[in-house]
Amino acid sequence: MTTPTPVPKVRAFNPFLRADSEQMRTLIAEVQSQIEGYEHFYKTRQNKRRPADLRTFERMIEAIICDLSLVELSSDVAAVHIPRSNKVLRKPSRYKGEVLSGKLPDLLDIMAAPEMAFVEMTPGSQSFKLTAAGLRIVPTGGTQTTLAPGAKLVSRIARFGITASDIAPSLDQEPIVLRTRKKPRQDTADLVEYTDTPETQRLRKEMQDINAWLAQADIECGLSNVHAKNRFLRRIFNNDTFEEGGRLYGGFWQVLSSNDRLTGIAINDDGVAECDYGQMSLMLLYAEAGETPPKGDLYDLSEYGIPTDCRKGIKKVIQAIINSPKLPTRMPGGARKHFPKRYTVKKVIEAVRLKHDCVFDLMTSNAGLRLFRTESDILVEVLLTLRDQGVVALPIHDGVVVADKDREKTIQTMKSVFKKQTGITPVVHS
Repeated sequence: MTTPTPVPKVRAFNPFLRADSEQMRTLIAEVQSQIEGYEHFYKTRQNKRRPADLRTFERMIEAIICDLSLVELSSDVAAVHIPRSNKVLRKPSRYKGEVLSGKLPDLLDIMAAPEMAFVEMTPGSQSFKLTAAGLRIVPTGGTQTTLAPGAKLVSRIARFGITASDIAPSLDQEPIVLRTRKKPRQDTADLVEYTDTPETQRLRKEMQDINAWLAQADIECGLSNVHAKNRFLRRIFNNDTFEEGGRLYGGFWQVLSSNDRLTGIAINDDGVAECDYGQMSLMLLYAEAGETPPKGDLYDLSEYGIPTDCRKGIKKVIQAIINSPKLPTRMPGGARKHFPKRYTVKKVIEAVRLKHDCVFDLMTSNAGLRLFRTESDILVEVLLTLRDQGVVALPIHDGVVVADKDREKTIQTMKSVFKKQTGITPVVHS
């Protein structure tokens, strides 16, 4: 039997990349000089660029060269797809940045010209949209225009000894993202072009401070195909309101398993520890209700007939209750295997109600995204407080990864911030 040949992967162009080393900046300057020489020779420009246009021109070159360099250095990506339609490029959006502008097609044509050969371009006829999943322009039909590294770029990557560590995300991105309510059968909700308020400006400033701190931090990852410079974080809010959601996304560590994080990441040349809040959703519900949570494990329903060895399943059922508009009528995904067959979801829910009677109405109010807002507010304050103490912390929704030497300081900070915002002293695991 013949093994099918793998189809080379094509991903979306990333317009938010920048040079992060002197050798990368030198390579980009050389490419820009040759592009300007091409324009002068073929008289494609009659006038000198205005300062704003020059900045856009330089940023476009930088982003293209950086992203195609990552393609060349990658073992699983062969090209990127990119829009050329003015319908997309000339449409204003706080999310797409200055690189995806109406001037992009002309620049690509020059970079792909035979005399230049910095880019291999395969034209397509394609419709695109801006998606909230990673803030990328994605195709919606037709064939894609794709870009691959050209021969001259490949030779310069080798000559300058470029590696992925020479490239980093630009800090000039929108870190505060608002999504609409997701429609039925819609994979990802649409982006909202919101109007700024003092609240959004405050939220943005907090994330800019966090991203600037992480960008300069000494963070390494020894795992293959992991780009440790991918540290730019966004707060994503949901359902067309800043009162719901707000979790932080975008860090390379967030998609790794806990074991890979602990074994693959180093901060300031030190091993790392994970510190996370225990039973956070339930603790936040008690805080919202102004009630004191029961002592001990909030997932322990043994008093109400559910054995303690069903804890993993109980946790999944409770999360389903909190994150659903109505009570589940069947076991949520992955929960059934943690219960003996005689335990129905109805029986488990009744035990939860008895255990958490004073907050059960809040639990069943589709509270999940509202709790995410409180959870993420707490985490942002933790990150900023740790930054003020000189501690680099990598967020994972209800916890952080820090250097081993900062473990105890981090635990104390997490406890104090949580109590300050909720009035409850939490459990922090490490």
